[in-house]
Amino acid sequence: MIPTPLGVSETGAKPGGADALRVSPANQMPSRAWLGMPRRLRSELAARPAAQNFAWLLADRGVRLAVGIVVGSWSARYFGAGNFGLLNYAMALVAIFGSVIPLGMDALVVREIIRDESAAGHWIGTVMGFRALTACGCAVLSVLAVLLLRPGEMPALAIVSVLAAGTIAQTLESGELLFEARIQMRRLVIPRLGLFFVMNALKIGLIIAGLSVFWFAVLFALEISFSGLLTYLFVRGGLGPQNPLRFDFARGWHLLRDSWPLAISGLVVIIYMKIGLIIIGSLLGNAAVGIYAAAIRAPEAANFIPMVLASSLLPGLLKTRELGAKVYNAALLRNFRIFALIAYAVCLPLSLGARWIIHLLFHDAYAASAPVMMVYVWSLVFAFLGVARGAYLLNERFTRLALFFSVTGLVVNLVCNWLLIPRLGVMGAAIATVLSYSISVLFSSFLIPSMRNVARLQCLALISPWMALRRDTDEKLQAQ
Repeated sequence: MIPTPLGVSETGAKPGGADALRVSPANQMPSRAWLGMPRRLRSELAARPAAQNFAWLLADRGVRLAVGIVVGSWSARYFGAGNFGLLNYAMALVAIFGSVIPLGMDALVVREIIRDESAAGHWIGTVMGFRALTACGCAVLSVLAVLLLRPGEMPALAIVSVLAAGTIAQTLESGELLFEARIQMRRLVIPRLGLFFVMNALKIGLIIAGLSVFWFAVLFALEISFSGLLTYLFVRGGLGPQNPLRFDFARGWHLLRDSWPLAISGLVVIIYMKIGLIIIGSLLGNAAVGIYAAAIRAPEAANFIPMVLASSLLPGLLKTRELGAKVYNAALLRNFRIFALIAYAVCLPLSLGARWIIHLLFHDAYAASAPVMMVYVWSLVFAFLGVARGAYLLNERFTRLALFFSVTGLVVNLVCNWLLIPRLGVMGAAIATVLSYSISVLFSSFLIPSMRNVARLQCLALISPWMALRRDTDEKLQAQ
């Protein structure tokens, strides 16, 4: 799927477990019971609907990861570094413009649906309309950008045009916010996975038939278009005849006034995630883009882990805010430690096994990708912590701070890329990514007085992630 996920923001995740936002006596727990019964705390955080939702999302992402790596590596070997680089260049360009499409509305819409589900049709219809208009504008900008950056290169223009058209139909996936609010993502996971298998079977057939990279792009566009249509049909059925989809411009404009910082933040994040591919393509050519794309394939695939993890942990974090500063602080540190621990568990084997992984997936033609992957993968540590910090920013309504951190990371990334790529080649882009993530997610927090405590908690998590496994951690922290 084109890497333009609806809902990109500082949090990096969609609030699939947003049921915890619903305020009722049943959702309240006295602080003494919270402090004295950690098992009860854990069971509250992993309530059955949220746990089931997490399991389905994890299974969905896991299957897509496995199949995507197999088919993606096969296509990389088939197309060669040049054409594989061209495809990834086009996808990166469309992803940059497409990152604006969500408009930062996901979490806010889920919150409103939870508060009043009778208005769900108005919210979903309004979001679809705003995003469709935005997608049309972004598609035009994508085409203009490739004409400017790659004048006279018809293959690049054709692929970008096809992928950009697909993002317009993808806006129909906005309907999944209804199922996120209800914590019923299972209803979408199964049919979407069926479509995913069909489209990947067609991609394999394309490779066997010896067709060009353009047709691969067509299949990408068809996949996200059909996924949007499928989601739309399920949403219509889920809303029922009493709650039809309706577009309300005033409602959407009011929502946009709150969400625009998240929308800009999402754009900035995607730019500094993908700008390395664009700069490499401009300075070093398509083959170098292919080498870099192969290097980051496995690390980027692991980005789904913090997204899914956040959908399970965010509800509990939202609840602890009402239980006092000490409880909230302890929950924040525990969340950071969980994310750091899992990040280390992912990064260490990927870094140490990079040469074997690249050889297994892409063979000797992409051997130069291995050292790049060894470095790039450590950006995941800060990406994981960024998702965890995003929960805090969302809770405290610090959306403008999210924008500040994202812009800081972008500036660092651009400067480092322009300085390092001409000197170090694709390795320079990997180093630039790690530096920009570390500054954006961790070090820039020390510049803001209200964020220094969060930065301190992040540092503690990086130093002692294993303490997330200790059952007595919460009690000791709150006794301090």
